[in-house]
Amino acid sequence: MKVLRKEKIKRLARKTSKELNEICKTLHTNTLWSWSRYHCYKQDKWEYFLKYILHKKEDRTNSIYCVSGGNVHDIIEQLYTGKIKYDDMPDLYEDSLFTMNCAELKYNRSDSDKNDAIANKYENCIRHFFKNHNLITFPHKVEHFITIKISDDIYMQGYIDMLYIESYKDENGNEKKRVHIVDWKTSTRYQGAKIDAECGQLVIYAEGIRQALNIPLEDIVCEWNFLKYVTVTIEQKNGKKKDRYIERNSIGESLINTAKMWLKNFGYEDDIDKYVDEMVLNNNIDCLPDEVREKFEIHDCYVQVPLTEKKINDLKKDIINTVEEINSKEREYKNSEDENIFWQEVTDADEFRLATLSGYSRSLHKPYDQYLKEKELFKEETESDSDADEDDLLAFVNSL
Repeated sequence: MKVLRKEKIKRLARKTSKELNEICKTLHTNTLWSWSRYHCYKQDKWEYFLKYILHKKEDRTNSIYCVSGGNVHDIIEQLYTGKIKYDDMPDLYEDSLFTMNCAELKYNRSDSDKNDAIANKYENCIRHFFKNHNLITFPHKVEHFITIKISDDIYMQGYIDMLYIESYKDENGNEKKRVHIVDWKTSTRYQGAKIDAECGQLVIYAEGIRQALNIPLEDIVCEWNFLKYVTVTIEQKNGKKKDRYIERNSIGESLINTAKMWLKNFGYEDDIDKYVDEMVLNNNIDCLPDEVREKFEIHDCYVQVPLTEKKINDLKKDIINTVEEINSKEREYKNSEDENIFWQEVTDADEFRLATLSGYSRSLHKPYDQYLKEKELFKEETESDSDADEDDLLAFVNSL
């Protein structure tokens, strides 16, 4: 395996504490809030307490998701800053997998079979991305630092994964430009209500770009690139085109039915099974005849975030209210040192995040520990009741 060269994985330097302090002075504010800090509080007040009040170091480091996501971002960053070539990406990803495996990082901490299944699917999807990514060729910036004015005394900071300027012509043939804000995602593709639930960071970055460039909202496009997926634009029998979103490890298998339709349409009935077998084996459509292959367009999976003034204003209001609440709780804690001020009950909806994604174990995350103890107690009581029922039934049978 190729040795990973240090200069290829070094991340772009972020702002130093000194630089951030100077920015605060310029903006006449005491704090530059980050989206991650705001979001952490909204999601888990106790984790906020551990991280930002007690400054507790994470004590659980065997989850692979954050590490893997960071490595993937780093490789893309190196590509777009010219430090590596396109063809270097697959080898660099394999190097990162080797390192993570040596560190025994897990996708599932409690079930080895599930861990292996997730690893196989997730890693094959990312492998495919690094071999087939559609390059962004417009002028771009990577990890672009930005500040966003929320109110007269609240400012946020952030780093945009990818910012590029698209040149295009409008319906009248006039030259126009659009600013694209891109966030690389290794997670499951968002759809429906999930888009609205997760779009806040991109929305607030769009506001920052609007403030910085003084451009209208309609000239800004916010989008996620979901790396594990492709968008396949398929021509249907009626001539209309339809988009499908397919995980990268199952492209060939997912397109079988449509391929069969077009193969039959062009008179390849006798060879359909041969083509299908090759599609599944190679996970692509390269084997198909040209006239059939032309019915499919495969490209990176982008999901856009609808931008509206209302969405921006509502988010700003929530950030203002949340910052005020945090400041109030921090003052209260400083006076009382009562940790219950940040207590937040854990529910079943939190379990996957805390079991798999969180860097804090139950020994530090007390609400999670209480949740698990109650769950374990319920399980013991249920098993005890079941044993008692079996004993009663056995006694009844023996008495006959």
